[in-house]
Amino acid sequence: MNALLLEALCKQSELLNLSHRELKVLPPSVSQLTQLKKLFLNDNKLLLPPTEVLTLKKLEELVLDQNQLTLLPSGIGSLCYLTYLSLSHNPVSILPEEIGELSELRELWAVGCNLISLPSSLWKLRQLQKIGARNNHIATLPTEFVQLKALQWLNLANNELSDLPKNFMNLEALAYLNLDGNKFEQVPESLSDMPSLLVIYMKCNYIRSLPDDRILGLTSLTKLDLRENPLTRRPSHWKVRIHIQLCQSLISVIPQ
Repeated sequence: MNALLLEALCKQSELLNLSHRELKVLPPSVSQLTQLKKLFLNDNKLLLPPTEVLTLKKLEELVLDQNQLTLLPSGIGSLCYLTYLSLSHNPVSILPEEIGELSELRELWAVGCNLISLPSSLWKLRQLQKIGARNNHIATLPTEFVQLKALQWLNLANNELSDLPKNFMNLEALAYLNLDGNKFEQVPESLSDMPSLLVIYMKCNYIRSLPDDRILGLTSLTKLDLRENPLTRRPSHWKVRIHIQLCQSLISVIPQ
């Protein structure tokens, strides 16, 4: 370990991979690697927030997956060049509002973190393109969420959502949406006003019907997956209309 860090320091490395090393704390000497742009700390046993990363002002990618963190470092918003943050499979429960200060962030991954919410400050992240937050306990999204104009990819599968924020259609760049395994009783009306949407997954919810007007609005979709829902109404014209509206794309609406 010491040899690796010494070599990185001598070379003023831009990448350091300390994954799979049984680390419980981050070596203090990491804070001297001021040229680092990518730091991989995944699959360790980190318990305390790695405050040493706060000195790495050029850091662009930080991977903290598969540790035992309950908090992120206070001051993480100072990493003004960070574009990629992954902290999946840590028991963090709540993400700090400070994440909204990461103005260059493009990807945020927080899978299986026992999250009960997402910070309202996310709306400040004008560059954010991808959010992966499946397998949590999120019941609502903050109303400010709809201001993420650059968001293209959103996975909130296996949470506790039953509705989407008003004006969700304002996510004008959103192309992929995964809401599998939530508590929706209908396909949200706002999705019908989102011409950018290409893929919607809503398997394993509580949807019993799909009104015609929801289908008519889905003009750009290439996949709509509603399998494993208790759908009881299936008009015979649905399949034909879907093919017409979606330019002959193969859509799975109801299992045959």
